[in-house]
Formats: sequence, C-alpha cells, structure tokens
Amino acid sequence: MKNLLWLDDLRNPFLDQEKKVPEGKWNIIWVLDYEQFVMWIEKNGLPDAISFDHDLAPEHYTPAFFWSDYDASKKFQDWRITTYEYHTGEGCAMWLMSNFSRNSLPEIFVHSANPVGADKIRVVLGIATEEWFYCDCEGHALKKCDSQCSICKEN
Repeated sequence: MKNLLWLDDLRNPFLDQEKKVPEGKWNIIWVLDYEQFVMWIEKNGLPDAISFDHDLAPEHYTPAFFWSDYDASKKFQDWRITTYEYHTGEGCAMWLMSNFSRNSLPEIFVHSANPVGADKIRVVLGIATEEWFYCDCEGHALKKCDSQCSICKEN
C-alpha cells in the first residue's frame, strides 16, 4: 500500500466527509502543520504522495465575505501573509522545493478549499495551470507583483 502524507489542520482524512482523499488504497499519515510535515519527511523520507491544504491555522482563514470574490480574497490574503505566525501549506511546499528536486517529488494533490491558497501551492510546486510565478521579493506565489525585483521586472 502506498503512503499518502495528508497535510490539514481540520479535515480528518479517515472520515473523509468532504470526499477530498484521492481515490485508491492509501496508508494515510495525517500531519496538522508545517512542523509535523517537515519532521515526518525528515524522519521517513518522501512519501508516495502528498495532499496539501493551505490554511493550517485559524490566522490563515479568509473571512466568508471574501469567498465569492477571488481577487478580493487574494488581495486580503496577500496583505495578511505578512502577519502570519504559522506557516501555510504554501510554506510546506516551499520547504519541499528547497530540499528536493522537482523530478524527485511524489505524486501531488491539493485539496485546499481556499482557491487562492491552492493556486499558490501549485505555483510553488510547478503544477500551476495559470500564469503564476514565484516572486522572491514578495516571498510567495503571485499572478502579478508590483515590487521591483528582477523576476517581477521580467514578468
């Protein structure tokens, strides 16, 4: 049976009430946050698959009145990211990419209910479907950056 590392602070993969667990037979390892994610991989190596949530602490949750407006939600999240005490799923993806080569990555799933956060994770992992890029000056994935780093000047 293959190992699936499930990163989520709330969704219990064993109950799978939202039907987010990928199909197949998995030995599921549930980690709740960045520290557990890093610790598990450092101890055990890469699993066969990883499924990412973005919002891993209450401070990451976007207020409901932003949910129907992607651009407003993104603007709010980009503003809030500078105050986060805890890493998001995007931070876990960034750690993964800084410690492993892209072609050594396991199968990747993104089950986050936060569409902005899910897109940011996909960008960092190189599986984005839109014109996103990772911005060094902002420290996270963006569609457009108003800063003046060399990456942003080219895009």
